Amino acid sequence: MVVFLGQMTQLTSLFLYMTSMPPEMIHILVNMTSLVNVYLYTFESLHQLPESRHFPQGLRELRLFADAIEQDPMPILEKLPCLVVLLLQGYQGPTMVCSAQGFPQLQELELHLFYVKEWRMEVKVMPKLSRLQLYLCRNMKKLPEGLLHLPSLKELELVRMYYLDSEDDITWKKLEGKGCKVGH
Repeated sequence: MVVFLGQMTQLTSLFLYMTSMPPEMIHILVNMTSLVNVYLYTFESLHQLPESRHFPQGLRELRLFADAIEQDPMPILEKLPCLVVLLLQGYQGPTMVCSAQGFPQLQELELHLFYVKEWRMEVKVMPKLSRLQLYLCRNMKKLPEGLLHLPSLKELELVRMYYLDSEDDITWKKLEGKGCKVGH
């Protein structure tokens, strides 16, 4: 199946749904340079994502589901120049870092089932992000201060974020003060 899909180089959309996708399936994207929309559900485990140059550079929407992503996917995905929508599930690492100039076109970000304790965001990351959803990010006890530096953030949706406390989280209060709608 991997060989067959790898030959479909002119596809603009790819929707794959398998109960346990083999990790090497992520590498089929290398030859699919015309892809604009990708939905991959679900990998059991991904040690790390391929380098950003191995992703289609015109990719606008990526929805990637895994039970476990072992290495921080952000340093790779933030280099995709056209990415507008990103949904990621399953990052297991303790720290996640988003660098300055990263995600230049990203407008919507959803993070599901993350185990991140610390999310570091440099200034000038995600300048166009308007909507962020955090769903069951289990170890996150406070929102990253970097959210305050996102100039376009209008909506933050917190779903089943049991360890966050709106009364104690300073970033939460400041976001609401800036006019960002924070729902939970």
